[in-house]
Amino acid sequence: MTRPMSNLSVSKKQLREFGVLLGVVFPVVFGWIIPGLKGHEAPIWPFVIGLPCLLLGLLSPRALALPYQGWMRLGHALGWVNSHLILGAVFLLVLQPIAAVMRLTGYDPLRRKQSGLASYREKPKEQPIDLTRIF
Repeated sequence: MTRPMSNLSVSKKQLREFGVLLGVVFPVVFGWIIPGLKGHEAPIWPFVIGLPCLLLGLLSPRALALPYQGWMRLGHALGWVNSHLILGAVFLLVLQPIAAVMRLTGYDPLRRKQSGLASYREKPKEQPIDLTRIF
């Protein structure tokens, strides 16, 4: 079970890593890679966001506590939504059609239709014992 976000204790190391990661990766991805793929010039705004995060992460990591907690809350919310949507889509698009085909063809892998039996147990098949090759 996950901890509630209000009781989240964040270490200085985690905040420093968050600041450095945000300060380096954000400008690289949104300042160089994505504009480069689309043939645009590098915008300045990713560097305006990234540089203060990098400096705060290196010099005063505790100043990033609130942005870190907000980022984590957003991540948990998006993860919850994505997992439920993906699991729901898999159920509806994969498992339901398989079940419908199995019902239409009469396939019964659990053999639930054998209700006329005296017991639910299956009798084991008799297998002859070969004592010449025990080991």
